Amino acid sequence: MCNVISKYIVAALAATLLASCGDKDKDAAAGLLEQARAEFTADNYNSALATLDTLDARYPAQVEIRRQAMHLRPQVIERLTLRELTSADSLIAVLTLSTDSLRDVLEFVPDAFEGYYTSRQIKGKVPAEATGLYARMSTDGVFSVVSSAPKGTQSTSVTLTTEGLEATTPDVACDGERNDRSRGVEIITFMPLECDTLGHFASINLGRPITARWNGAKPHSAKLAEPQARALAEVYGASRSFAALRSAQMRKQMLERRLDIARSQMARTFSNDSTAAD
Repeated sequence: MCNVISKYIVAALAATLLASCGDKDKDAAAGLLEQARAEFTADNYNSALATLDTLDARYPAQVEIRRQAMHLRPQVIERLTLRELTSADSLIAVLTLSTDSLRDVLEFVPDAFEGYYTSRQIKGKVPAEATGLYARMSTDGVFSVVSSAPKGTQSTSVTLTTEGLEATTPDVACDGERNDRSRGVEIITFMPLECDTLGHFASINLGRPITARWNGAKPHSAKLAEPQARALAEVYGASRSFAALRSAQMRKQMLERRLDIARSQMARTFSNDSTAAD
């Protein structure tokens, strides 16, 4: 008889303890929800999202409280996204003005393909007619450099130097296409990742005398013509501006999609008895 009574007592105590623990978890979860609401009201949207993440991770069994949090979350995301969209629009406006101003220094050159932009500093100059470095930018803002070296140099890379500083491209092996030695000069077309160093070097050393060295079986060095050096800096800077503008526009599109998703979630999780922040 005593054993039976003891079992009932133990069971009752266990139930009491479980209920007590459940109440504590419910109170703690409710506290986190109120904290997230307060952060939302104070426009601390990232903090509010972090608090809601903590609520979900710590108290998965608190279904009703998490249901209320599910309605609050898209509201937080909506406000955060609207704020980020405002910043994105401002950045796009600034970058658009910057790229529009480049019309004063760039010249479009039509060719058999889609054409390209180059600096007015070297307008009309053709790599096949004179050695040097010719900066170009595609219509979608991709930077490239065409190298023209004297016949017999057998060049595969280019180095720029000034006052103890230097920058060198990777090697481009002779393949008859990107490295073509079939004409009166040797032509190498360097792609963006291969020639960004040249553009950057010209930009930070603008106004200084720069020497170009074509590296090959018979290396050739010459002072880089000032218009070519300035063109490298200008076209490189233009490509960076266009890249920044494209990135900002893509981010805006991403934010607009995120906003649509948040508002769709708000509509799905709405309930008349919801106590989430408005």
